[in-house]
Amino acid sequence: MIICFLRESSYLNYLIELILILVFTIIFGKLFQRLGLPGVVGQLISGVFLGPSILNIVHTGSIISTFSDIGVIILMFIAGLESNLDLLKKYLNPSLLVAILGILAPILFMYIAGIMHRFSNVESLFIGIIFAATSVSISVEVLREMKELDSVEGITILGAAVADDVLSILALSFAVSFFGVSDDNNANIIITILLQIGFFILVYVLYKVITKWLNLFIKKFNLGITEIAMITCLALSYLAEETSLSTITGAFFAGIIFSRTDFKKDISNKFENIGYSLFIPVFFANVGLNMELSGIVNNLLVFVIFTVLAVITKFFGAMLGAKISKFNSISSMEIGAGMISRGEVGLIIAGIGLNAHLISEGYYSTIIASIVATTLIAPIILRKIILIKKR
Repeated sequence: MIICFLRESSYLNYLIELILILVFTIIFGKLFQRLGLPGVVGQLISGVFLGPSILNIVHTGSIISTFSDIGVIILMFIAGLESNLDLLKKYLNPSLLVAILGILAPILFMYIAGIMHRFSNVESLFIGIIFAATSVSISVEVLREMKELDSVEGITILGAAVADDVLSILALSFAVSFFGVSDDNNANIIITILLQIGFFILVYVLYKVITKWLNLFIKKFNLGITEIAMITCLALSYLAEETSLSTITGAFFAGIIFSRTDFKKDISNKFENIGYSLFIPVFFANVGLNMELSGIVNNLLVFVIFTVLAVITKFFGAMLGAKISKFNSISSMEIGAGMISRGEVGLIIAGIGLNAHLISEGYYSTIIASIVATTLIAPIILRKIILIKKR
C-alpha cells in the first residue's frame, strides 16, 4: 500500500524520495561497515535496493540528479582541500603514466571483446572509451575512510584521475567528431584543447590571486569564507564542464586552491557538514539507482565479460604504470584499485555515445549495469589492499 502511494503520488514526492535515500544510505552504510566492507558500498547498494532493480520506489529524476551532481562536486572539493599540492607536483609523472596505461588497456581489450561479439568497429571502439574513463569520487570516499587520501598512493590516484579525465574527454571528442551522428554540432578537437588550456590558465591565476589576497579581501568586504569557497567551487565546476572536462575536475582544483589558505580547516568542516548531511549520500545512492536488472538479464554473458574486463584492464593497466614508476607491488596494487571505478563519468560518456548513435540502444542498459557493477566492486578491492598494506 505504501509503495503504491509512493508510486502514484506526485505532491512532495521528491521529499519522500530524499528521506528514503537518507534513511537507507545510513542503514546500509552502517551495516556494510559492520560486515568489514566500505560504508560507501552500502550506500551504493541502497540505491540499487530503492531503485528499479528491486523496490522501484525511487527514481533518478531531475531533483535527485541535481542533488547528486552537487554531492559529487562537494566530495571532490573536499578531496582537493585535503590533498597535498607539493606531493601532487612531485608525483605528476607517475600520475600521467598511470593514467595513460590505465586508459590504453581498457580501450584495447574492450575493443577486442566488442569485435568478438560482432559489434561494429565504431561501437567496439566507443565501448573501450567508455570503460577507459575513471571516476575517482568513489575511491576518494574509501581513501578518506582509511586515512589514505594524503598518502603518496592517494595523491598519485588523484593526479592520475585528473589526467585520465583530460585524456578520456579528448578521446571522446575525437570519437564523436569523426564517427558520431549527433544532431548537435560536433566538438572540434583543437578548440576543445584550447579551451581546456584556457581553463587551466584560469585555475593558475585564481590560485595566485586567492592565496595572496584572500585575507585582505575578506577583511575589507566582510565576506564569509564558506560562501567564497562555494562560489569558486561551483564556478570552476561549471567552467570545467563547459570546456568538455567533468565538473569534478573543476571542483578538485577549487579545493586545491583553498587548501593553500589559512581557512582550510574551517572550510573543510563546513563543506563536510553540508555535503555529508544530504548531497553526498544522494550521489552515492544515485549511482545505484542507475542499475537495472534488464541490463543484466537480457545480455548476461556480455554483462559478465564487460564487467570482468573493465575491472581487470583498469586495475592492471594502472598498476603497471605505478610499477614502472618505481612503486612497490602493494602500493602499485592500491593505485590500480583506486582507478577501477567508472561511476558518474562512465555514465555520462555512455549517455553521450547513445545520443551520438555510437552505441546501440539494445546494449546501452547492459553497459550501464557494468559501469555500476565496477563502481560497486572497486571500493571493496581498494579497502582490502589498503588493509593488507597497513598490516
